[in-house]
Amino acid sequence: MKITVTGSLGNISRALIPQLTANGHEVKVISSDPGKAVEIEKLKAIPLIGSVEDIDFVESAFSESDAVYLMIPPNFSTPDYKAFTINVGKNYAAVVKQTGIERVVNLSSSGSALAGKAPLTHYQNMEVWLDELAGLHVTHLRPGGFYSNFYGAIGMIKHQGIIGNNFGDDVEMIMSHPADIADAAFEAFNSPLKGKQIRYIVSDRKSGKEVAEILGAAVGKPELKWIQFPDEQLLNALIQNGFSQDAAQHYIVDMGIAIREGILGNHYKQNTHDVYGKRGFAEFATEFAQVYQFSN
Repeated sequence: MKITVTGSLGNISRALIPQLTANGHEVKVISSDPGKAVEIEKLKAIPLIGSVEDIDFVESAFSESDAVYLMIPPNFSTPDYKAFTINVGKNYAAVVKQTGIERVVNLSSSGSALAGKAPLTHYQNMEVWLDELAGLHVTHLRPGGFYSNFYGAIGMIKHQGIIGNNFGDDVEMIMSHPADIADAAFEAFNSPLKGKQIRYIVSDRKSGKEVAEILGAAVGKPELKWIQFPDEQLLNALIQNGFSQDAAQHYIVDMGIAIREGILGNHYKQNTHDVYGKRGFAEFATEFAQVYQFSN
């Protein structure tokens, strides 16, 4: 097949692209960074440099493709993250319809089914635009929180000896290894066309206390503790680190509230009848320790 992959060389795409090319697929990869072109070519894929906010570019990128992997790239510094996600999501759906692509693998999220409901009132669900397209064979991947998000806590662990979020250390997190998500996407591309499917990716479930213990042991800080930050403190810290207030509040802080109140956990318990995921958190801790060792 001819497959267009969005997401540049992110955590999932980087693992997915080599699987697709090794399986004989012709792969084009969209990136907004011209500096990624050579690296994409090294993966035996074709780089397409442009912005997914530009519908003409998206149309050109999807042209002649049999299938596409869709994800909305993170752009947490944009002042209106909601408008950004709507624009990109609608561009994708419009071009999929216009080009007649039949197979889509869509990176959705753990909060998609809860979008529009408190506390995820401003959260967006890209699934709805794709589900409106008649005859489309789409697999929506709904992972938990990415293991790789914990890389953002390395500085806090090194310099403050703590890790945390706006929920307590006894709250269970549903998490996914990006490589498990990539494997689920690859499997979806190579499965028979089946209309609409939803696939949950749950690599592991751990409380904040367990996460702190596992990561602490891996990096030589057995005293590492999970701290619950007040919502406002977390919001301000995110803004200081380059997030727009809109993105920080509605996509990070509000998601933490949904986890804290058990809303997300209850949804998974009720719906995860078809779960994919095999890389436990302890396995990721080894990867984390290697990155931690060479970070400032």
